Amino acid sequence: MDVMKRVFSVVAAGAMLTTACMQPSAGPGPGETPTGAPQQGGEFRINLSSEPDTIDPNRSNFAQSITVASLVFEGLLEYDKDLKLAPAVAKEVPSVANGGISSDGLTYTFKLRSETKWSDGQAVKAKDFVYAIKRSLDPKLAAHYASTLHDIQGAKEYNTAKEANGEQLTALREKVAVTATDDNTLVIKLTAARPSFLHLASLWVAWPVRQDIVEKHGDKWAEPPNYIGNGPFVLNRWEHNDRLEFGRNEQYWGQKPYLDKLTMVMITDANQAYLAYQNGELDSTAVPDANTKLVQADPKLSKETFRNKELTTFGYQYNTKDAPFSDVKVRQALAMAVDRKALVEQVAQGIGTVAYSPIAPGMPGHDGNLGKDFDFNVEKAKKLLAEAGYADGSRFPRFQFTFSDTSANRLRAEFFQGQMKQNLGIDVQLEPLDARAYTQRFNANQFAMVFGGWGMDYPDPDNFVPELFKTGSGNNHTQYGNSLVDALSKQCQSELDETKRMAACMDAQKQVVADQPWIFAFYRERFSLLNPKVQGFQVTAKDNLPGNRFYDKIWIAK
Repeated sequence: MDVMKRVFSVVAAGAMLTTACMQPSAGPGPGETPTGAPQQGGEFRINLSSEPDTIDPNRSNFAQSITVASLVFEGLLEYDKDLKLAPAVAKEVPSVANGGISSDGLTYTFKLRSETKWSDGQAVKAKDFVYAIKRSLDPKLAAHYASTLHDIQGAKEYNTAKEANGEQLTALREKVAVTATDDNTLVIKLTAARPSFLHLASLWVAWPVRQDIVEKHGDKWAEPPNYIGNGPFVLNRWEHNDRLEFGRNEQYWGQKPYLDKLTMVMITDANQAYLAYQNGELDSTAVPDANTKLVQADPKLSKETFRNKELTTFGYQYNTKDAPFSDVKVRQALAMAVDRKALVEQVAQGIGTVAYSPIAPGMPGHDGNLGKDFDFNVEKAKKLLAEAGYADGSRFPRFQFTFSDTSANRLRAEFFQGQMKQNLGIDVQLEPLDARAYTQRFNANQFAMVFGGWGMDYPDPDNFVPELFKTGSGNNHTQYGNSLVDALSKQCQSELDETKRMAACMDAQKQVVADQPWIFAFYRERFSLLNPKVQGFQVTAKDNLPGNRFYDKIWIAK
């Protein structure tokens, strides 16, 4: 499973972003001039690849979960096709000029559209955002993205009060400075200025949620028909571990989707999904690595392909808390024993770019030379390993390499296993897990080493270094910690002088690369197929699935 998205717009404080746009590989590919005007009707079928661990937006932190929730919910702000922040439920993007941001940068006022409705017809109100933000911060919910809201006054104190009793929690919750001054006005006060706060306010942890729905249905609220949202789609059906079926939200305030139906299936094997596309059962899917050259040479399929680069970094991630990976020399040694170029060229068939550092090309803070000190060098790797006390690699503690069991991830895991044995004499035991089990283990930090990635949530360096490597961050699953990185991360997040802020972000990244909590392996690129009948398809570097942010804009040519 691809982790985050997230996992993974204009950058806060004005830094520019180079958009990694769609690149058709041959013929009249997707994204070019549509054939005719948009038409209502039809179905779009795509592979989600695995069962989401949750589709509760306040709790989501994996790409599958966020993708589903983003179809049904809409936040204060969104990103347009050029990845610039744009209004969604908010009437406009707050600024100092329009009075939405106070001159000291501590108070944000969002004016909401009065015409927005939930899919059951009720009006969306500012109180729904208040409830959702405080719910995300509830320590009992244990939301992995809650720390992104810690800049709000009282938020960190409430979110980290895990031992507090009921009365204490209630008092702390009331102190969280998120208020609805009326039905259409939301006010948020920060403890200190945060240049990227508008990006944070656009994330799913701040999407509105209905208190009455959650309290009535409990854990079942995120199941149809209880899954009431305010986005362009409604979730009509969820056959667990099989498919999700969406329809048009007739109550949506903006342009309603052209599609009658959107279906996401859950085929974990990329080869099976590829066959489903060839059989006309899917309208888009990734090309399996092993089939890349074959598809590129096929006179028909080559005209249905597209490639798009992403602001997403993948790698082999250590649990740095426990031996032997608590030793920086061990981590550095293993990093130098992996031939990244062979991984991209041989395993991924040339799809992707070799990575040596966390921040991907196209992002402010990317440095193409950073981390090349840890390029493939077996002799240096053996020397470092000997300095760490393992002159004989066969005596290195055998460890489990845990991964979500997809065909692509298995190839990457087997490649790593082979590199360790061949180059250092280290035995690695592979531990493939189904997507749900992997998610649970990863979120609980219960692993020695995993394979996964991070896709930017918003295009600013503070979404990479502090979010992944600051001590105690909710997404720091490697449990890495360095006091210098922590101090620089704080400056990266709060410094108002943009030049100084970017310098701090860069210095933090340099220290992270020196400490190697990840073996940064490659920046992801997608090589996909799209049925020519699908029109209006748009891909950005911020997508979890290619085009998912604009599924409401596509239509099916008849």
